[in-house]
Amino acid sequence: MVWLQVSKKTYAFSLLIILALVVCGCSRTTGTSESERTSLKPQLELVCEKSLGNVAQDQIPDVTAQRWSFGLQPTKPVVSPDGKHVLVVGEGKMTLYDTSSGVQKWEKSTYGGIDSYIIGNDRLYLAEKFAYERDKEHGYIICMDIDTGNELWKYDVQADLAPVVEKYKPEEAKFEFSCSLNITTFNDKIYAVGSTAWSVGKDKDKGEVLLCLNRNGKKLWKTESHGYPGLIGMSDMKVINGKLVMGNYSYGEDINGPACVHAFDIKTGKKVWKFDIHNDPELADSKGTNVAVGVVQDKVVAVANFGKIYLLDSDGHKTNEFIAFRPEKYQDTTICTSVFNSGLGFGKDEIIIAPTKSVVKGAGSYYAKAPVEHPDAGSVMVFDLNGSLKWKFRLGGQASSMLVKGKYLLLGTMHNQDTMDYSYCGVYAFDLAQEAKKTELNMEEKNVLDRYIGYYQTDGAIIYDCLGASEDGRVICATTWPTRVGTEKHGEHSLYILRIK
Repeated sequence: MVWLQVSKKTYAFSLLIILALVVCGCSRTTGTSESERTSLKPQLELVCEKSLGNVAQDQIPDVTAQRWSFGLQPTKPVVSPDGKHVLVVGEGKMTLYDTSSGVQKWEKSTYGGIDSYIIGNDRLYLAEKFAYERDKEHGYIICMDIDTGNELWKYDVQADLAPVVEKYKPEEAKFEFSCSLNITTFNDKIYAVGSTAWSVGKDKDKGEVLLCLNRNGKKLWKTESHGYPGLIGMSDMKVINGKLVMGNYSYGEDINGPACVHAFDIKTGKKVWKFDIHNDPELADSKGTNVAVGVVQDKVVAVANFGKIYLLDSDGHKTNEFIAFRPEKYQDTTICTSVFNSGLGFGKDEIIIAPTKSVVKGAGSYYAKAPVEHPDAGSVMVFDLNGSLKWKFRLGGQASSMLVKGKYLLLGTMHNQDTMDYSYCGVYAFDLAQEAKKTELNMEEKNVLDRYIGYYQTDGAIIYDCLGASEDGRVICATTWPTRVGTEKHGEHSLYILRIK
């Protein structure tokens, strides 16, 4: 293993010098001069930057704390497929802006917080935010007209989920979260998973429902589930050949059995197959296994958090597997990294992963300080379906959001979770259609400029899922949220509207 021989501060400074040469040219509305944002290849430019107001002190998380982002309700951008509008969704309100001018079109209440959202044709589907460590009376999926903001219908998933929870949850159990919603759409149908989790001491349990709604919000079928690994964890839901596929989470095979990727008939909700994914003690930093799912060509791609990738056909039969990254030894310590749903992308014929922070194996805490960074942490890696590395790019910060739109790979980044360096917060853009001549992209080499479109540095972290883009990837919107390192505050609450020329 070869570690960088320069200090982290020197590395950060050097990377920013290089970025100043190749990063896209934009002028901020807050007064940054044009000369500070110019580039040899200015393809990514700022349309406007808008302040989204102050954030209450108790809503500014300390990123050194355990599970610092859990329960946080940052403002999120939802970009229309044509790129003409962005809906900025906060805890108290949602506002639609014109992306060419930043002019507001309408503003509505957010019903107490929105977690996930989908825009399809002329409709906007919103799923309410879950309740953290308490019960939730309602959990709505809301359908709205994108042009007017008028509500067309809403469906209360909690009406289906609460009876399942009541059936299995002991009276003495404490809620971990209530009515977490995950939604997707396909052919004018809405598929939703609602989950509620609880614990008794160290024992954890959950109840779930999988629902299918038609375009008018009428329930077509329902499937119930109890216990871990359950229906879904941090995975998206994807449709392939009439099957709805998703991954789940296991706290340990001795506790819950193995995690898996499984498929359900989109017409009936009946489970049609399951593929177990076992924890690999040689690769994993803990006994927990998280599986996220995507679709590339005619393959289901299941990614385990410890870096193992499985390719399955649409009937759940394995066709290939490979390892994307491995633990590294440093003196007497084993340094691991991991990848989760927010750091995954699936292109036309590629699998894209962005591993998170460095983790000390056996430390007992995900946030334990590692003596060195894992060489793949804070990078983005692109593999073909045979498992060959096509190219790798060192980001410096952590990718908190990843989108593959049109021919573009778009990344939103936050601070480096190993060094707490905020120098790398921003938006990166790459052209996936260009061939990389080398696997390790070096920004000092001219050929990289064909694939690397640019980077726009934001004032603060782009938190998980706070990046949106048009279907062709040319209009990009990101929101930043202030965070703290102890008492030191970083960043502002702002909307950035960018475009690829």
